[in-house]
Amino acid sequence: MKLSAAILTVSLTTVAPVFALAQTASDLNSQVTTMNNATANQGQTNVINKISNDFSSFLGSDAPAVVTGLRNGTPITLTSTSTTSSSTPGGLPVTTTTSTVIAPPTGQMGFGNVYISLALAKQQLSTLGITQPTPEQLQAALTGGTITQTTGTGATATTTTTNLQGILTMRSQNMGWGQIAQKLGYKLGPVIAGMKSANHNLASTTNGSSNASGVAAAGGKKAESDIVSGSGKAHGNSNQGVSNGNGSGDGIVTASGKGNGNAYGLNRTGITTGSGSGVGSNGGIVSAGGGNGNGVANGKGHSK
Repeated sequence: MKLSAAILTVSLTTVAPVFALAQTASDLNSQVTTMNNATANQGQTNVINKISNDFSSFLGSDAPAVVTGLRNGTPITLTSTSTTSSSTPGGLPVTTTTSTVIAPPTGQMGFGNVYISLALAKQQLSTLGITQPTPEQLQAALTGGTITQTTGTGATATTTTTNLQGILTMRSQNMGWGQIAQKLGYKLGPVIAGMKSANHNLASTTNGSSNASGVAAAGGKKAESDIVSGSGKAHGNSNQGVSNGNGSGDGIVTASGKGNGNAYGLNRTGITTGSGSGVGSNGGIVSAGGGNGNGVANGKGHSK
């Protein structure tokens, strides 16, 4: 019995990390897919802007160029300026501009992978005390290189050089994101949390990008007032429904009748449906399917 208990304990200890790793990979893949699919609804420009905003404190004004370059797999040219004192007494300070080119070895990437790349680069550089990297430091984090840092001054100054393999370089060697994070000594939890937040914001933007005052679906045409559904054209009188013809109303109007008649009357406050040849009253709900009432409903016309 003791042996069985020991075997069970070892088995549970072995399975738990594997399960946790699989769950993390599943969550990450789900968020990557969601972010990639956002392009179809939002368009590439909107997704680039969203990711750029998320990393603006890290990359500054270079964020859009970096995100775009990683997305397209094209070289990213970043510039930095530095000012030093003149070697001539009384001379003007000397300003030097340096260009750094980051060539992604991964080629084109989906937006999900772009996000992960920058999240891991940010995490790696932050452990070195770098929260706003220079182009050279960002290049080292993404494609590999050395970062030299000096602390202290004078005789107590200490210089440290750190070699970085490059997150994109490791990715181009067919390493999974979990492997890369593990090699760097990081967890993917913060990356997943950041992507979930970004995807939520993208979804909110999608849901909030409808018409100015309501939803209109009338023969494929959008309107500017209330909720309109019809099978004809949508005409744009504000808050004025025209249902397959000459009728008008201010409420919710549906019209899908056949023939040459029109749904019209004085229904300015109710719901009008026109599908036959009947008449109804001047308020409330009018159903045109019989032969009683005061309005006339006969099929064809326009819906707004």
